[in-house]
Amino acid sequence: CAHLAPRFHALANADDLWHALCRGRWVGKQYMPPEELFRNGDYRGVVLSVAECKSLLRRRGISLAGIAEKSELVEAVRESTPGVSQGPPPPIPGKWKASFAYAELDSQRQAITLDEITYFRWRLIYNGRPSSTGLRHFQRNGIYISPQFGEMTWSLVEGTPETPQYFHLQGFEPLEVSRNRENWGWIIGRGTRTEYHSEEV
Repeated sequence: CAHLAPRFHALANADDLWHALCRGRWVGKQYMPPEELFRNGDYRGVVLSVAECKSLLRRRGISLAGIAEKSELVEAVRESTPGVSQGPPPPIPGKWKASFAYAELDSQRQAITLDEITYFRWRLIYNGRPSSTGLRHFQRNGIYISPQFGEMTWSLVEGTPETPQYFHLQGFEPLEVSRNRENWGWIIGRGTRTEYHSEEV
C-alpha cells in the first residue's frame, strides 16, 4: 500500500478536483467568478500561467503597464497579495486548493475594501422596503449621486474591534458595515431604517 500513498496524495491535491470544489462552493457567492482563481489568494508556492497572473492583477486593481516579462507578472502578483492570513503562507499544494482555502478565510473578513465598495452596486432598503429608484453606485473618488439629493460625498471610517468600520454618507449618521454570510457580500446599516445591500451587475 505504501506505493499508493503518493498517488492518493497527488489526487487529493489535483487542480481539477479543487477547481470543481470551488465551482460548487462559490455558487451564489458575490465577487467569486468560478473560472478565475480567488483574487485575494496567496500563490507564492504554486506555478501560475501568464493569463492567471494578469487576471489576478486586474482584479486587484494593479496596472499592467510596463510589465512585459512573466517574471515581472509573478513578482507583481506576489507584491500585491493581500494579507488574508497572518505569517507566511501555509504550504498548500495546488493553485485551486489554495484558492478554495483563501476564499474560506477571506469570507470571515469584516472590513470592506475601497475596491469592493466601488465594484458593487448597492440596493437601498428603506424602512424594510427596496427603493424604486435603482441601484446605488459609490464612486472611487468619494462621490455619490443621490436620486433625491444630488451629488454627495462618502467615506469609510475606522471603528472599534467589535465594529471595525463605518460607512459615512454626507449629511447622515455613520452606518455599520458588516458581512452577509450567505452570499459573502456586504450590508451597510444592517438593522437600521437605511440598509444598503451589495449586488453584482
